[in-house]
Amino acid sequence: MALKDFKQLLGLVGKREKQRIAVAMAQDTDVLMAIDAAHSAGLADGVLIGSKEKLQKIADAQQISLNNYEIIDVGDESETVRRAVEIVRSGDAQVIMKGLCSTATFLKGILNKEKGLRSAKVLSHLAIFESANYHKLLFMSDAAMNIAPELNDKIAITQNAISALHALGYKTPKTAMISAVEKVNPELMPSTADAALISKMAERGQIKNVLIDGPLALDNALSPKANEIKGLKSSLNGDADLCIVPNIETGNVFYKLLTILGNALVAGVILGASVPVVLTSRADSENAKFLSIAAALAVSGKRR
Repeated sequence: MALKDFKQLLGLVGKREKQRIAVAMAQDTDVLMAIDAAHSAGLADGVLIGSKEKLQKIADAQQISLNNYEIIDVGDESETVRRAVEIVRSGDAQVIMKGLCSTATFLKGILNKEKGLRSAKVLSHLAIFESANYHKLLFMSDAAMNIAPELNDKIAITQNAISALHALGYKTPKTAMISAVEKVNPELMPSTADAALISKMAERGQIKNVLIDGPLALDNALSPKANEIKGLKSSLNGDADLCIVPNIETGNVFYKLLTILGNALVAGVILGASVPVVLTSRADSENAKFLSIAAALAVSGKRR
């Protein structure tokens, strides 16, 4: 099964048990509006940790009723993160979200060795795009967390993303290891060798329940016509569900080209913690934050 668009993903969330989202330093207008949209859609409840006074001012301005939410009145930034993490660790919330707090403080709380949420070797970002120019949702990792991942990091990033797609109902996600070319050139382009190694690992069952090919240039990953023209025989045949990029520069450009020039709808979730993490950019729209919440709920939730 491949999800065609975000409407289908939202439908998937609607079939899951309703969950709770702990929001650290929740006094952010777009974040509060996104949480309220998720609540209004019947997808999730929120635990809002932050300044109650500031939350009330935003709620009044946006005509949001805070009676729908549990509010924990905390002023200190680090304390809001600690309380959000504590709520998740206790099982009282199934998703954690960054509000107005700094990314560094937020991640420090999640990565705390004794009282944090880290569960995998690597935390990684999974982006999800709905583009008018592609026939289904397209997943990509990693555009936000790992700057220059080495081979073992790439394996972990790939595994995180595959596990998320399995949770969304993909039995064997079609995964493309992206480079600039489809030929292995370890001396001049080391990412091609990493891609080939990970592809071979999947072929031999070291990475399970997935179809991986690489290295592939982006056109080979997404266009059957490009494969035909180049005479390339790929097990994906230009129909990738998931693209794994070689470094953060590639992922960042991929993300921004699709959203700014391609007008794609986008969601993002951090993987590798014990629960999905919603860590959106300040530049992301309210809708992108809402879709990111939906993506986290879809990855996390149990079926009704």
